[in-house]
Amino acid sequence: MGAKGIILAVEAGICAAMASVSAKLAVSSSSARELAALVCYSVKNIFEHQVEVLSLYEVMLTVRLISVLGIFVFNALMWVLFTKSMHQCSSTLEATTFNLSSNFISTAIVGNLLFGENLNSVWFVGSLFIIVGLTIVHRSSDDITSTKSQQCIEKEQRDKTKTL
Repeated sequence: MGAKGIILAVEAGICAAMASVSAKLAVSSSSARELAALVCYSVKNIFEHQVEVLSLYEVMLTVRLISVLGIFVFNALMWVLFTKSMHQCSSTLEATTFNLSSNFISTAIVGNLLFGENLNSVWFVGSLFIIVGLTIVHRSSDDITSTKSQQCIEKEQRDKTKTL
């Protein structure tokens, strides 16, 4: 296992979660409105009439446009990191397992913190089964690969002894 590849896969999963957050802000008017109201309130309190506060509609439109841009930026970054992780990890399945796991966990945390989404125990059990299943598949593919490698080495040794 390449530690650098695992870190890249986890980062890619986090970027995928952030792309999902951006998509939700871009298409969900209620989420964008809540964030825009928070921005207007914060600006008003921080600058105290020193700055003309934009209307809620203008801030909401800006939030949604930035979120659309965020979808593309985070997805592009996710693919770059994921591709690099596949080169650094011992297998593409290892990169996929860590990417998916970090995406699930990041999405749950961000969804709860930003949107107040509560996930029930069924979601956690289902996610755990998926992660455990991917881990089992990854481990078994490592076993198959090492067995095939050993068989190739043994065959090469037999071929060498036959030619001598």
